[in-house]
Amino acid sequence: MKRVAAFAAAAALLGCARGEPEAADGGRAFTLGLIPGAQGFVDFVMDGQGIYRQFDLLPEKRTSLNPPTLHLMLAERQVDIGFAGFTTMATARSEGRDTIVIGGVFSPVNAVFVPYDSPLETLDDLDGMRLGIFGGPGSATFAFLAVVARNAYGLDLFDDVEIVTAPGPALIELLERGDLDAALLGTIESIEMQAEDRFRVLADLSGEYRAMGAGRAPAHVTIATNEAFAAARPDVVRDYLRAYYAAIEHIDRNPEVWDAFADSIGIENPASRAMLRERMGPNLIDSWDAPQIAVQNEYLRRVNEIIGENIVGRVPEDLIRDELAP
Repeated sequence: MKRVAAFAAAAALLGCARGEPEAADGGRAFTLGLIPGAQGFVDFVMDGQGIYRQFDLLPEKRTSLNPPTLHLMLAERQVDIGFAGFTTMATARSEGRDTIVIGGVFSPVNAVFVPYDSPLETLDDLDGMRLGIFGGPGSATFAFLAVVARNAYGLDLFDDVEIVTAPGPALIELLERGDLDAALLGTIESIEMQAEDRFRVLADLSGEYRAMGAGRAPAHVTIATNEAFAAARPDVVRDYLRAYYAAIEHIDRNPEVWDAFADSIGIENPASRAMLRERMGPNLIDSWDAPQIAVQNEYLRRVNEIIGENIVGRVPEDLIRDELAP
């Protein structure tokens, strides 16, 4: 089976060649790639609380509603720093890009849901069933689920389950109509479905991974850059990471930022607002220390061992870096 992520073939869609980093405004300007929604929470705090200004950083933000587009922008140096799927960055590195991962954002808040009257009790029961997913089989979240399913339950999602890819709202409708047996939903949909108690949680991805004995869950959304930019502007990369962790500390001390963020993304239901903090807070990655890096490496080894042909291909040994960590 061919790898689902093919940077070499898709890079041409960007329509421009790789660019070299250019210093501007005293070398403190840089391009920052983001995806709107839950992934933007920490950036929302960094911006709204003046943390970028505190560290004299000038991000030029480039957002994309489509994660694969942002991943290509990172792989092709069209943005200097950005949030990206961990396994997707591993794919880019294994295909010869100079992409590196320098920090974690959060481990999955996502869950697999079933109707309350479903006979399914664990992921093992999905054998032969129809599973809806929101990001396609090449997404970082699906890779995470595939590792859990294979490692904890012996289930091969690529061969043992019928996969149906659709946007989150369509998956919810299909699940309600009985056209799906289960659905893996995105971060916000997972939070809202639990808050509204519309479906039963079959599997909490991070909880399932921790139950495998890891203690911590790996970040599936990470902070990435490229070697050229990190070599040319190490001060910016280091200060960006310092600003990021300052934002994490601010979140811990000022829980009211959760309500402000909920307002910004249109979450009005009080139960959903409370669930946002309850589910996302514990999954924020607050350090890039040796134990977390060990968890990341072990996760990537499992991805490669279990589904490498479909996702990564080979494990890039020099993907994860900590030399610029504050």
